[in-house]
Amino acid sequence: GSFKLSYYNEYKSYLSKMLQVDRTLTNQVMLGAWSPSMDIIALALDNNEVIGIRTSVSWQCIWAIQGEEKEVKSLVWRSDGKVLSVAYSTLICLYNTEGVTLMHSSLATPHSSPYVLNWCSIPLPSPPKRIVPVIPYLPPLEGVETDIMTTRTLLETSRNANVMLIASNDALELRSQGLLNIGLIKEKGVISAGMTDTAKRICLVRRKEGEAPEVRVYRTPQLRQSLVHVNDVTELYSKLLTMSEYLNETFKVMSDTWEDVLVEFNKNLFQYHQSLTPRSTVQEELLHLLLTGIGTDRLQHFLLNLVKEKKIEKLVHLTTQSYQVIEKLITQNLMSCCHVVITRLTTLLGMSRWYNRYGVLGVQEHQVQDTINKTTSLMVKAQELLQATSLSKVQLGSFLKWLVKSAVVLSDARSTEEISGASGGTTTALTDEEMNHVVMFLKAGNLFLSKDENNSKDESMSKDDKTHLNIDLVWQYFSEDELLITPRYVNNKILDTVLTLLKDKKPYLTVQPNVSLITTHKQFNESLSVCFNGIAAFGEDLHCIHVMNISDIYSLSPDAASLRYVDPKEQVIKLLNTTAEEISDITDTPHHHRDTSRITAIFTYDRDYVILTESDACRKIVIAYEDGVVEKAIPKDTNMTFISDSRRLGAVVSSFRRRVQILDFEYEAS
Repeated sequence: GSFKLSYYNEYKSYLSKMLQVDRTLTNQVMLGAWSPSMDIIALALDNNEVIGIRTSVSWQCIWAIQGEEKEVKSLVWRSDGKVLSVAYSTLICLYNTEGVTLMHSSLATPHSSPYVLNWCSIPLPSPPKRIVPVIPYLPPLEGVETDIMTTRTLLETSRNANVMLIASNDALELRSQGLLNIGLIKEKGVISAGMTDTAKRICLVRRKEGEAPEVRVYRTPQLRQSLVHVNDVTELYSKLLTMSEYLNETFKVMSDTWEDVLVEFNKNLFQYHQSLTPRSTVQEELLHLLLTGIGTDRLQHFLLNLVKEKKIEKLVHLTTQSYQVIEKLITQNLMSCCHVVITRLTTLLGMSRWYNRYGVLGVQEHQVQDTINKTTSLMVKAQELLQATSLSKVQLGSFLKWLVKSAVVLSDARSTEEISGASGGTTTALTDEEMNHVVMFLKAGNLFLSKDENNSKDESMSKDDKTHLNIDLVWQYFSEDELLITPRYVNNKILDTVLTLLKDKKPYLTVQPNVSLITTHKQFNESLSVCFNGIAAFGEDLHCIHVMNISDIYSLSPDAASLRYVDPKEQVIKLLNTTAEEISDITDTPHHHRDTSRITAIFTYDRDYVILTESDACRKIVIAYEDGVVEKAIPKDTNMTFISDSRRLGAVVSSFRRRVQILDFEYEAS
């Protein structure tokens, strides 16, 4: 805008209108960042909370994010204002600011403290029309609040290549859409960085301990050319991450469904196990009861208590319902998700064979093929679980019914009537088929001890406290330990089909009878990660073309096209054009402020910039426009100042980080 201050009264009125909000908070402000597209400022507070404040309506808190960790290291908005990145000590989180939902979180590399410096948006040409494969419908998961399938939609745009720059202890990391690592610049002590909108140059500022900051400009000719293809790979990576998360939630729902029903009964069974002598087991006592009709006093007491408290009657109903839910989750959710993953990986496999576009980026055909292998193995293991669930539903139901019948037989005449009433009259004789199921259930060794996953790492607990007793085949598929009862590959439709089709070819799956479903899924995740670990958008073509020292007071523009800094020797503000063929700095100090010894900070936006000055009498914000300068006094105890890059808004934090003043620099002379 043009700022022509022709009259003093007009100038005075402008200064009075500049202050929009003056608010005192109960918590201290630690960090702040203005949205590039809206009048919203994100503030990180000392209670580990990040809040969004809309300033156009005086002061309105429109959302709040509870801290994932203790300390917020940085807050950076994406250029469209729809995504906010929050860096903690060991974690980087990406939030959708419209619904304030967590879209993605990633751990930092070991022994590093990540610090998000910037988001760079590079326009891409319109993508060509593609034949989109038909994707099976994935039903939502019951009990899961967020819609997993839409959480990363904002990170899968094809209009712009959004690159997030992250500084760690020893490198500058580039992430496509904030998800996929696409390159590293090994520079220590990076404190500021940016990429030009042509993606041909990266400008960074680094500082070594005890030395002045240093500007380095890198030329990346390959990066611009590869960003279109990197964006394609990133979109597939995001969709596969979503599928992996969907699988995680599916396993969690299945495991919780099983535990909610059987965990209490298993505890009662384990307590009975602890009361036995070392030479006897629960399975031996039940087999003896089945063969002879005679049970020990301990077993009789255990069965009578279960029947009187109606635990078995309730369990018979709940187990049937629980197994039906698990079968539905396997057929409708788990299998459908695996089909989607196979479809996505097949697309990636085709891309890996196009070497000039995607192979050069690091997409390896053998790695993608291995992930397809792991996905097929996961489908086979899911089919195993489906068979184990069907078998357990039949055998366990007959076993529980037999326990009720045995409790009645073992009791005397007086308690038989009491037990029959407690069991709801479900003491009818078992059929031959049901008795056969009971025999098979006890003979198969379904009653066995296993480690308790929740307590196995607690050193203070005894060995008995770290184990529990299970009564079905399903639980072992949700543990990371090897299967104690290996499956029999009978009528496994997935395995039979694959082995028939690939009878004379290299198999696309590895049959692992002793491995659980959770372990198979873990192997899939590891293989999927390897597929994308080697992606690199630039290689040996990266080289530094300019290096120079600057002062501690500087400002890098959001598009990294220019850098202003205070030259302490010449006492002027200098402008460095990083996009020029011959990089050099020129003097850029407004004639009203030649005394640069008073300047404490510089902020760049548009073609103008803001400087902070300090003297013995007061502190000021100085807005340096093309045709003039405007000054605004700020509190002497100012702690922090945040200036918007694009909307001419400022926030001044003072009074021990609790007082926030919002300034509006917009002005049009009448």
